[in-house]
Amino acid sequence: MTQTTAQTTHNTGDRSPSGLFRMSAWEGEFERANAQLPRWYWNRDQRRRHYARWVEAEAETLVMRLSGLLRSDTPAETGSAARVLVESLSRDIDWARRLEDSESEDRTFAHAA
Repeated sequence: MTQTTAQTTHNTGDRSPSGLFRMSAWEGEFERANAQLPRWYWNRDQRRRHYARWVEAEAETLVMRLSGLLRSDTPAETGSAARVLVESLSRDIDWARRLEDSESEDRTFAHAA
């Protein structure tokens, strides 16, 4: 049952494919950082769109920092592990962009109806 729950959560966009970025973590961080939550926060679709932007920004930052540290003389075991992480974070970036795009499309169709 736990595996089914994790898969369902993953499919609904509550965590990135790598599992590093969870919506609950973003919500907790956002709520701690803001004494008064903005009106959009209470709208599920808008909250998911902001979460997707957060995942994209955080993953891009980590990719840039890790990529900048990799050099030709980086030890193979460290370099290969960092490259695997960069690839995983890149998938998170793509996923976040698709999530944001799907939320935007949902809004477009709702306004057209």
